[in-house]
Amino acid sequence: MTKVLTLRIDPVLLEKAEARAARLGVDRAQYVRSLIEEDVAEGSGKPVSRFASSDLAGLYEGSGKAATNQEVRNRLRRGR
Repeated sequence: MTKVLTLRIDPVLLEKAEARAARLGVDRAQYVRSLIEEDVAEGSGKPVSRFASSDLAGLYEGSGKAATNQEVRNRLRRGR
């Protein structure tokens, strides 16, 4: 049995997705299903390790610098 998925999407992005689906000769629903199927198939391999500095938000007192991934890595190396 299939389930229904509802999502909110920016109108501009929806317009682009519908245009892409039309160029591929499929309807919007089939286009979205195919994207999910491709992503799930690709994701079945080894997970990619990613650095996520958002987990460290608020950990350091402000230095006036933006909290970029590189800045957080530097601070972690320095032990601060």
